[in-house]
Amino acid sequence: MSVPGKGPRLALVLAGIMAVASPAAAQWPVGRGGYWAKTSLYYHRTREQFLYDGSRRDFFQPNAESRSVAFFLDVTYGVTDRLDVWAQVPYFDLHFDDDTQALHNTGIGDVRVSVRYNVLALRGGSIPVSARFTTKIPVGDFPIDRDVVPVGEGQWDYEAWLETGISLWPLPAYGVLWIGYRWRTLNESTTVHPGDERTLLAELGGTVAGSLGAKIVLDAVFGTPTSTQGVSGPNDVREIVFLQPTLTYGITSAFTLEVGPRLPLHGKNFPAGIQWVVGLFHRPPGEAP
Repeated sequence: MSVPGKGPRLALVLAGIMAVASPAAAQWPVGRGGYWAKTSLYYHRTREQFLYDGSRRDFFQPNAESRSVAFFLDVTYGVTDRLDVWAQVPYFDLHFDDDTQALHNTGIGDVRVSVRYNVLALRGGSIPVSARFTTKIPVGDFPIDRDVVPVGEGQWDYEAWLETGISLWPLPAYGVLWIGYRWRTLNESTTVHPGDERTLLAELGGTVAGSLGAKIVLDAVFGTPTSTQGVSGPNDVREIVFLQPTLTYGITSAFTLEVGPRLPLHGKNFPAGIQWVVGLFHRPPGEAP
């Protein structure tokens, strides 16, 4: 049985964990033959959504609730001292329940592959400036059935980023700023063409005491109108701004644990509610910037 209006709400389930911040410790080039890897676990449970005007309210379906678990694997490898390749593979376990039915889907989502080149290394390498190009490959399925929770968005996306960071040594602190643009293509299965998006990530972090550290991340997506069969409206825009305070702990010289909430400050056509994030970052000893 199909419930009117359910289809757009199901798309929100996946959207809520797609704009995922990346590890800022990866801002500096890893060098030829170097690498880093990070696993991240996201948990999100909400009954609320951001409407097109930025207000918050419950999902339209009676007693509707979204529950999402997402696992992300990020790996970067240094091809040269300035050129890195980066891959991100997600796995989703998604639920959307209401008074009419309980929907569930699992699977590998869309894969992102990036190439990043370190254009400049200012102040002895403490201020890297890099350009990155990313392709999102629609690996995950996007069923036309409006009563199936999708684990993929169903279309190719392309992103261009300008990235910089700064090491504040001798202070045990750093800062990062990324600015990007995402070109989104037509989903041929649904005839939906998602609007292009402007993207931002800013981060400030450092060591608090011993192995304990902290960072705060602001990441945001500001979209343009989505069109369906060539028709778009000013209200069909996706926006989200997250603030993520995080505690970090150096388990060893090669492994760092990260824990914190991801707080939605503003949104349009996006799920609301806090996301909880646990990450494990690995870089071989001696390769940290």
